[in-house]
Amino acid sequence: MAVRLLPRTLPELYAHAIILERDATKRFEVFARCMRETGHDYLAEEFEQIGKEEREQFELLATGTRNAKLPEVTPWEYAWHYMGPEADVVPAPQSVRDLLQLAISAERRTQNFYADVAEGVEDDAVSAFAAEMAADESRHIERLERLLAREPEPAASGDDDTPGDLISVR
Repeated sequence: MAVRLLPRTLPELYAHAIILERDATKRFEVFARCMRETGHDYLAEEFEQIGKEEREQFELLATGTRNAKLPEVTPWEYAWHYMGPEADVVPAPQSVRDLLQLAISAERRTQNFYADVAEGVEDDAVSAFAAEMAADESRHIERLERLLAREPEPAASGDDDTPGDLISVR
């Protein structure tokens, strides 16, 4: 049995990127809704903007590959990179800072995936596309880290800016 750990061709990378960008679109929609519901409109707007960028990437990929025969990506082919399916099971964020850290973590995993592909593949076109996608994720990470830096640390008493679970991640 042959094992594919990283995409080696553009069709393989496109198949992975479609999944990653679709999932990011959904994730940022949930994050934005959560922030809106808890009265953090400025963060909701930021999450909506990042989600819009992710959706545009997804739509460009989906439209551009509509007539292409892309390989099917099985969950194990990308879950290994994210520390297995257990990495997707995270505690519900308890604060705005937790939610921002969750967003940063997800973007960083995706950025690392694209960077690993860019560095580990011999095909220049695959490497260039993966590097471009990694750079996009890096911009999102920088943006999210700036937002996190603006958020106050929770009070030592356990009071934070939002009581209880912010969202259910799954």
